[in-house]
Amino acid sequence: MVAYIQTLEVLPEVRGQGVGGELLRRMESSARVAAAVAIWLHVDAENATAIRVYERHGFQLSGREADYYGRGRAGLIYAKPLRAERES
Repeated sequence: MVAYIQTLEVLPEVRGQGVGGELLRRMESSARVAAAVAIWLHVDAENATAIRVYERHGFQLSGREADYYGRGRAGLIYAKPLRAERES
């Protein structure tokens, strides 16, 4: 099974405080518990802040979809293989 992150949003007033990374860690943990072998997501190609968070947590660019977020707004596809919780 492969998990997909539909959305991850952090209030502007708490950005830069590790909230996004903690939410991401919890989503990954839940995916492992559900026996997912990988996790993936779309991110707006212009959202450099989110891209840095995903890359810092081991996600790698694996594709691009033109107009995913509307005309002229590409979505980048990021993915990460998951190990079992006991192996991490």
